[in-house]
Amino acid sequence: MNMYRHQLSYLSEWVKVKHRKPIVIRGARQVGKSTLVRLLSEQCGFDLIELNFERNPELASFFKSHDPHKITQLISLQTGQTILPGHTLLFLDEIQGAAEAIVALRYFT
Repeated sequence: MNMYRHQLSYLSEWVKVKHRKPIVIRGARQVGKSTLVRLLSEQCGFDLIELNFERNPELASFFKSHDPHKITQLISLQTGQTILPGHTLLFLDEIQGAAEAIVALRYFT
């Protein structure tokens, strides 16, 4: 749990940055990266939208446009959840399987 506290502290500071860029959390499989994101969402009171590219590889097509507004609209339609900047945490799990999504992250602010 100490690792989670340290990482949650770092992510909590990232959340406070007004014009933050997307963050990529890297690490070995099964070490708790997804749990960490869920804890962050809970701690900060964010609505959480999780997309898993391993389970749903077709979701990668949403990111072909590189337009964050269009991408978030498609995600909202797919999930039935509204994405509100500053209130919604978009978690792209297993993103290494979706090259288009990794490239599109550059255009999010």
